Amino acid sequence: MAGTILQWIKANILIVISSALIVILLPVGWFFSSGWNNSIETAATDAFNKEKNSLRKASSIEYSLPAVLSGEEGLSESRAPNSIVTKFYQERKDERDIQVAEVIERGTQFNIENHKVLVEGLLPEAESDSELRSRGFRLGELIAGTDEAPSVYTRLLRKLNAGDAPDPETLQATLEQFKQQQEDNYAATSSDGNVSVEQAALLDQALIKRRLDEYAGRAESIAFYCPISAIQTESPEAGYSHVPAVPPGYDPINPSAVYTWTWDYWVISDVLRGITAANTDASGVSLAVPDAPVKHVEKIRVKEFGAAIAQATDDDYGSSSRSGGRDSRSSSSSPDPTESTVTKSYTGRTGGVMGSLYDIRYVDLTVIVSSKDLPTFFDALGKTNYMTVIDADLTQVDVWDALANGFYYGEDHLVRAQLTIETVWLRSWTKDLMPEPIRTSLGVVLDSDNPDDYDG
Repeated sequence: MAGTILQWIKANILIVISSALIVILLPVGWFFSSGWNNSIETAATDAFNKEKNSLRKASSIEYSLPAVLSGEEGLSESRAPNSIVTKFYQERKDERDIQVAEVIERGTQFNIENHKVLVEGLLPEAESDSELRSRGFRLGELIAGTDEAPSVYTRLLRKLNAGDAPDPETLQATLEQFKQQQEDNYAATSSDGNVSVEQAALLDQALIKRRLDEYAGRAESIAFYCPISAIQTESPEAGYSHVPAVPPGYDPINPSAVYTWTWDYWVISDVLRGITAANTDASGVSLAVPDAPVKHVEKIRVKEFGAAIAQATDDDYGSSSRSGGRDSRSSSSSPDPTESTVTKSYTGRTGGVMGSLYDIRYVDLTVIVSSKDLPTFFDALGKTNYMTVIDADLTQVDVWDALANGFYYGEDHLVRAQLTIETVWLRSWTKDLMPEPIRTSLGVVLDSDNPDDYDG
């Protein structure tokens, strides 16, 4: 039987082998086909989900309008694409972009207004050392003034109709002349040609009245008291930028000094223009001292700017005794270029640092002002430029002592206000005037050096 089976197998070997392969390949084929089906199913599922998400995204668009003003909430919604809605959001966005650009332009122009270089060809740098020397000397004369020409500060005070109390020597000569005239009149009408005791007493009263009339007349003729000594000083004061009262010598003047002198003038002129605005009524008429809110500017000092100080100590300033205020400081004590004299105030501004869009200059101002008009004065400063009063100390004023020195303030209740004012300067325009060393210390990049630099 076994032999018969073997013979049959040998005779039908192909059938046997085919049958064996069928038996073996059926489970193997099922195994591999099952795995292949799973792979195809996974790929199909992934493709479906991808297409589903794509369709979902295509059927819903995120529309948004970002907030522009502080405290404002932006508008956003997710919805199906809609040509009308898309047009609405695009138009509103374009309108906002235009408005923002206008605000930036107007804000920059507000900051720039009335601020021009005093001597052309010095900022951001002179063409040569000889130009820096000659033009720098000319700038120094403009700042300090000379016997032939008053300083830019004196001219500014005249333009704003500010002045000092009556000159004591001139007033004394006027009173002496008045006294002599009165004595001659009394003597001419006297029987013995002498001035009687009663007439002498009347003359004393007349002299007092005449003196007070001279004080009051001076007060009625100006907008506020501000002697040039309130701005200029003979020698530097620690912590403050120096406005020299003596023209510089021919020692080298570095670009940082040129920039600082110019910048100080801008700052001080803004404060004085703010005072003028406060002393102007609603109809645009300038008020005289007795009726004006701000009566007397006793002192204006602009605090030093770190970057300019650091650069000045690294360069040759020349002798301070000849320069009329170009300080000689030891380079070993050079301050941090990015350090501000006042680093923080309630405004939260921190200018004067790397990457900032603006710089801050602080001003210490001492004024005699009507107490009821202090808010008017503070408001006028803010309307003149980006200026904010960040500190105020008020003390009483001895009006009799002031009167004895020739200052007549009228009938208002007065206070002496010692103020710290924060002034803001946008780099979008000041950077083009900054000397290269100051720009470098502050990390300021010019538009010409970086096309992507924001020019607001």
